[in-house]
Amino acid sequence: MAIELKKVQNVETLALGFNYEASIDLSTLGTTAGSATAVDIQVGGAAMAGGVFGAAIIVDELVVGTSITDATIAIGDDGDADGFVDEVDVFNDSGNLGKIFANTGALSVVGFHLVSAVDLTYNFTGEGPDVATEGKIRLLMKYYPTAGELFAS
Repeated sequence: MAIELKKVQNVETLALGFNYEASIDLSTLGTTAGSATAVDIQVGGAAMAGGVFGAAIIVDELVVGTSITDATIAIGDDGDADGFVDEVDVFNDSGNLGKIFANTGALSVVGFHLVSAVDLTYNFTGEGPDVATEGKIRLLMKYYPTAGELFAS
């Protein structure tokens, strides 16, 4: 499974400086529990290759599942799993509903990061994401590919 980013169409999100986004139902991430598991983030069906200037997670719905005991999400590249956004607690007792977590990893220091692959890393305990009955996040990125993209006026 891979997460596909789309170009932002929402004026408010563009005003925040992000140009790519994805809404993610966390129950679709996989079945692994008890260890950090990476899911590829793509644009146009290919791994991200270019400059990442910003990243954010918005918690739209907290994770609920009868046998899930904790759940966290992070964003980074293959060399630093939480280099863009540190682990965010998305479990139902976290108090993070409706909050935005932006540039809390290496991006907060350097300002941009050249990448050849970007991952969302999840860590669920008790059971994996597939048993969650609730749990949604929005992933926002300010990203410019090295190969360029079609210009639209």
